[in-house]
Parts: sequence; C-alpha cells; structure tokens
Amino acid sequence: MTYRDMSDVTRIQYLRSDIVVPTGMYETAARFFSAYIASNQVKDDNEELYMKKAVGQAIELALITERVINETGTAGGSGMDQDRPTDPFLRK
Repeated sequence: MTYRDMSDVTRIQYLRSDIVVPTGMYETAARFFSAYIASNQVKDDNEELYMKKAVGQAIELALITERVINETGTAGGSGMDQDRPTDPFLRK
C-alpha cells in the first residue's frame, strides 16, 4: 500500500490514485501527536482521535504555509510582518 524510497516524499496508492506526501508532513504530525502525549491528553481510548487531530493540524499548517508563501513570494524572515500587519496569523 505504501511505497517509500530515499526521496523526500512518500507515494501512497489510494483508490487507484497516487497521493504524494512530503516527509515533513509525517514529522510535523508526529511532533503534534508527541505534544499531546507529553501533556497527558492521549489515553488508550482516544489515541486514534488524537492521531487524526495531529494529522489534520499538520495538513492545515502545510496549507497555510503554502498560501503565505504563494501570497508573499517568500518563506518568511524578510519582513512579512511589515508587509501584512493586519493578518491575524502574523500578529504578535
């Protein structure tokens, strides 16, 4: 079902379609999930719920990141706060 090679993406065969998942998505979801574990929120009866929540948050973060990069033409560190001070995601 899952094919992994030494590249930076994973190809998943799902309903006869290839889905490409960057490795960073797995790492981000794992970090979110480990934070839930560290804060004692994950129990035996809700483990799958928190896994799904972590994956959803990783996807949402990736989508927002892609949107900001596409809108600003940069990955940050070059004055995005000055360019878009009204963006609620960038307020301090």
